[in-house]
Amino acid sequence: MDVYPYKFKPIYKEKIWGGRSFAKLFGRDLPDGNIGESWELADLTEGVSVVSNGPCAGKSLTELTGELGARLLGATPPQPGGRFPLLLKLLDANDILSLQVHPDNDAVARIGGDAALKTECWYVLESRDGYIYKGVKDGVTAEGFKEAVQNDRAEELVQRYDVAAGDFHYLPAGTVHALGAGVVVAEVQTPSDTTYRVTDWGRGREIHVERSMECIHFETSDDDVPGVGGDTLLVTEFFTVARRTIAPGANRSLPAGLCTAVMMLSGQAEIISPDQAEPTQLTAGDTALIPAAMDLPGLSSANGCSYLEVTL
Repeated sequence: MDVYPYKFKPIYKEKIWGGRSFAKLFGRDLPDGNIGESWELADLTEGVSVVSNGPCAGKSLTELTGELGARLLGATPPQPGGRFPLLLKLLDANDILSLQVHPDNDAVARIGGDAALKTECWYVLESRDGYIYKGVKDGVTAEGFKEAVQNDRAEELVQRYDVAAGDFHYLPAGTVHALGAGVVVAEVQTPSDTTYRVTDWGRGREIHVERSMECIHFETSDDDVPGVGGDTLLVTEFFTVARRTIAPGANRSLPAGLCTAVMMLSGQAEIISPDQAEPTQLTAGDTALIPAAMDLPGLSSANGCSYLEVTL
């Protein structure tokens, strides 16, 4: 199978809180409705990405992962079932999301079934006076929080942060959180869609108070992650996220021997490599997956650009 930078067809998800920002920001031709999520790189039962460019067009990410193995993933093992071990999304919160939480490994072991760990992070692409909720306030106990939920006061006990474009927030599994109205983010996460709603602000969807209480971390913690510095935003056991820029007319190398995803934030660029006769073109909003086996991959930009570099 050919090894080159793969681009994928977006998987759009209509949400009660979604909007039309992907059309405005990236010129996307969206389906009708309030589009809350665009799955840019996904290999879940709820949605699997399909290659849109080159000789492998039409192949699923599951097929790529199975057929290429270490040529795609490098030293990183696939998920159970041979699935790709990363999930990348764009989120458009035109209204507030539910206050929610995702389980860590301990909670997954207690809950069982189809529950799966979900650790994620957000890079803010646009904020129209937006905000997020992230984590409980200092001193909040499980008992006090559950009582607040039952009395529709949960938002009083969680931390609220005003956000602007360029902000970055880490949301390890167990962190109660919500995107507020007017925020568009790029989301990098472990491949799971396990979500438990604490409250949905009276919109009538199912909530999962007991499951949420099994998952929420109430101890105080901070966002410091060992190894973070310079362009690097986050280092976890699952993935590393860095924000990179390229000056007009310049080039920048991509990690050699690592499976790397590029999420374009602004500008235009092209992926270059001795493996490619023709470069792969990228513009703001595009995501490309670079296999670990590609020879000396890099980015070149005539007019300058910025992007997230996500490595397994």
